[in-house]
Amino acid sequence: MFNALTLYFTDDEEWQPKICQVTMPDGATKDLNTWAPFLVGDGVYTDFERYSIELRTLIARCMADRGEDRPSLEELLNIIQGNIARGDIAADEAQRKWEEEKAEDPTKQRPPVDVKRPPDVEDNELILRFFREYLREPPTRMDPYEDHWNA
Repeated sequence: MFNALTLYFTDDEEWQPKICQVTMPDGATKDLNTWAPFLVGDGVYTDFERYSIELRTLIARCMADRGEDRPSLEELLNIIQGNIARGDIAADEAQRKWEEEKAEDPTKQRPPVDVKRPPDVEDNELILRFFREYLREPPTRMDPYEDHWNA
């Protein structure tokens, strides 16, 4: 998960887990020994600050050095489902507001998507665009891993 969020990979042999103070979902503070100290604690990289502290803490917990500090699969599933439900509500509300604005001014255009930071709400239009551009009509580019697929 850390690599998917950060696109960070290191072959640094000195990269070790570090203890970071995190706030757990129940509100308790805990010293967590994690392989993702760049996401939580004092040394958060600025590139990661755009992601919610809840997401960064969850990833840091998934990368905890001790298995008992990691979330259970049930907890992960509950968090994911809860966030999807909240995101759907927020997307519906954003769409409703947009339709009201568009009704008041039919010439109004949506602002461009800032690709350097995640949107507050992933509305249906953005998801459909992603589906169209990356799944239905994927970009034509060389696959750097092509030789590995048929090995």
